[in-house]
Amino acid sequence: MSSIALKYFNRENYRKALELFLEELENSQSREEVAYNANLAALCLYFLHMPDESLRYFEIALENTEGTERDKVIGNIEEVKRFVERIKRDIEELEEKIDSEEDREKKGILLSNLGLLYYLIGKREEAEDNFKEAEKIFKGYNNKIALAALYSNFAMLYEDMRQLDYLYRALDIFEKEGHIKGQVDTLHALAMYYLEDDYVEEAYYFLRKELELVDKIDDNEMKRKVYELAADLAMELGKVEDSLKYTELASRLSL
Repeated sequence: MSSIALKYFNRENYRKALELFLEELENSQSREEVAYNANLAALCLYFLHMPDESLRYFEIALENTEGTERDKVIGNIEEVKRFVERIKRDIEELEEKIDSEEDREKKGILLSNLGLLYYLIGKREEAEDNFKEAEKIFKGYNNKIALAALYSNFAMLYEDMRQLDYLYRALDIFEKEGHIKGQVDTLHALAMYYLEDDYVEEAYYFLRKELELVDKIDDNEMKRKVYELAADLAMELGKVEDSLKYTELASRLSL
């Protein structure tokens, strides 16, 4: 059972964790190992907003699980199905609002929200189509903050250089507009982008930039997450004093 995969999972680097859990699943020698790796692969897919794929691996876990652990897997399956049904209902309601909305700028916001809902249930193409329609509207009204937030949404759709391109577009606008929360979120996304490929120094660079701003926002959970990740990466880079400092800051927020 891979402690390396768990390290990535705990860092919320779900793509890398998924890759490792799938490797472990392929090499599993017992039903217990199959269930363990399939369950964690399914959780990664769920957190990556790929619920259909997630359900397939939860079913594999279920086939290889007995006793009280089986009830937990069944609970996971039911939770994913409830989530998908809830999002589908929200999509139907939002599409009705878009059809009746006459204010173009408000319609752009609704289209952006609709794209995000499609993304959450793994419908990337539908999400992209709605984001593109919203982009046209936001550019027409010169709504810069909405456009930057939309570019952050676009970035989530891709696993290649397009993700990096959209994140830099978003960061550039947020910096020019002095939008602190937008900068914090985008810098964190950039850190995670590099961390997915084990570029720890690059990830730590963006995390340090995020740390310069994170105390200016009212979100203790986000602050704690940033400090914990910074402590983790600092230790990996041999920056022991920094790691201890960030660990202390994170612990204060956990009290």
